[in-house]
Amino acid sequence: MPVYYSLIDNKLTPDPNDFRGQIEHNRSVTIEEIIQNIARPGSTVTVAEALAFWEELSQAILQELESGNRIKSDLFQLGLGMTGVFTSATDGFDPARHQVKIRISPGTRLRKIEPVIRVERVQASKALPFLERLEDFTSDTVNDKLTPGGTARLTGDRLKFDPADTATGIFLRKSTGATTQVQRVMTNKPKELLFIVPSGLGSGSYQLLVRTRYKDTAELKEASLPATLTVV
Repeated sequence: MPVYYSLIDNKLTPDPNDFRGQIEHNRSVTIEEIIQNIARPGSTVTVAEALAFWEELSQAILQELESGNRIKSDLFQLGLGMTGVFTSATDGFDPARHQVKIRISPGTRLRKIEPVIRVERVQASKALPFLERLEDFTSDTVNDKLTPGGTARLTGDRLKFDPADTATGIFLRKSTGATTQVQRVMTNKPKELLFIVPSGLGSGSYQLLVRTRYKDTAELKEASLPATLTVV
């Protein structure tokens, strides 16, 4: 299957006639789905074994990062960075002004598949919602955190959905697979969704999804924000 892309207005340049390519991911795949594929009939690995190994591997990676270590693999590389301004050479770390951030970059194996990925252009009518920026007003972060009960704004393109269609809307999928639909949406526009984060969200990592239908098709379209959101 090819990787689909569409052309959207290029707002990064002053030229009103140029465009930039936007990848239209076919769908979002969870780790659980990948493990189900690994543990297909005939495999020597069971789902329980694969899930247990994934949990052990995840915990080991977290421990290394918490210890200040860099992780290198052929799939990805993980390291630490820091944001915020230090006012002088003697200024110390202040959690209110400074943050340690996880940095991730592709490894050699991922880089090798970039030149061989087959692409195919689709018309805008076949394109998916484009999720670009999630602002969590309570934590004052972008594409980083979610605050249960707080207000958040998602911007992008082709985001508007029909509130009467319960299959469409904003969804938050936890890393465990459990999905919660956002019920309170104050602004529902093609380029902006303003909503209240569900107050019952438990701590953990979440993926934000938008599901909608366009006028020329009854097919449900789904796309996700290309960032993992954290509920503390």
